[in-house]
Amino acid sequence: MVNWIITDFGQLFKSGSAELTASLGYTEGGAAVEKFAVENMGHVSIADRGDRVHVRFRPHLVTEKAISEMLYWLFDRAKAQVTVSWLDDVWHMEQPLPCSVAVAYICHLMDKRSPPSIRPLPRLMARRSDNAEHHWHASAAEILPLFAHQAEDSSRRRALDHHFRGRWTVVDLDMETRHAASAALGDGYPPLEFGPGASARKVNFGMFGDADYGNWVLENFVDVASANKVCFEDVDAIVRWSRTGDMRTRYWRIAAPLHRHGNLCRLLSISGGDSSIDLRPDHLKVTA
Repeated sequence: MVNWIITDFGQLFKSGSAELTASLGYTEGGAAVEKFAVENMGHVSIADRGDRVHVRFRPHLVTEKAISEMLYWLFDRAKAQVTVSWLDDVWHMEQPLPCSVAVAYICHLMDKRSPPSIRPLPRLMARRSDNAEHHWHASAAEILPLFAHQAEDSSRRRALDHHFRGRWTVVDLDMETRHAASAALGDGYPPLEFGPGASARKVNFGMFGDADYGNWVLENFVDVASANKVCFEDVDAIVRWSRTGDMRTRYWRIAAPLHRHGNLCRLLSISGGDSSIDLRPDHLKVTA
C-alpha cells in the first residue's frame, strides 16, 4: 500500500517523502501540503492498493507532463480497478472502472476541461427515481413484514444488509419538534460513526454534512411522514464535509414510513451510491 505524488514536471515521489517536500519548496511536508499541490499546482495524487488504484487531480490545472506520467503509470497496471476523482468547483468521485475505461475517461476530462464556473451552482438537487423504486419493489415484500410483525432486530438487519449493503437507517421523527434521530444504523454510513469502539448508535442528522444538507434531508423525512407515502429520488448534492470540504455526492434514496404513534413517526431510509446520476447540465457528462 503506497501513496504517490506526480509533480507538475512529471516527477514521481512517494507521498510524505523528504524529496517531495523539498521539490515543493517546503521544509515540512504532510497531507495538507500535498492536498494544496493537487488542488492549486497541477499535481496528481495516486493511492496504490495493488489491484485497486485511486487517482486525484484537477483537470483545469494539471500539466501535460503530469498527465503523461499518470497515464504511463496506469498502463503498467492494466489489470487494476481505477477510481477517478477530479476537481472543478467541487470534488467528483466516479465509481471504480477497468483501467482502460478509466484512462479513456481521464482523456475525456482533459479534452473537455474548462475554467471553473464563476456563477453559483445549485447545491441540493433531487428528482423522482425509477431506479430507487425498482430497488424498493424488489425488496419490500420481504422487508416490510419484518417491521410489521416485530421480528427480531437481527432478522431485519440481515435482510436490509442483504438488499442494500448496509446503506440503511431506521429514523424516529418527532413531527412536533421536527427532530430526527436514528433508531438503528446499517454499516454503510461512515460519517455517522464515532470511530472504533464507539457504542453510541443514535445520532442526530444535523451532526453530519453541513447544516443546509442536514435540514434538506430532514425536510424529506417530514414530507414522507406527512404524506404517509414512500419517496423515491435521485440526489445530486454538493455537501460540505468537515474533513474534505465541498464534495459532490450522488445517490438514489428511498424514504418509507413504517408506523406512527402520535407525533412520533418511524421511517426507513435507504440509499445507494450512483455516480451516473447527473442533475447538473452545465457539468461535464460522458456519453456512450
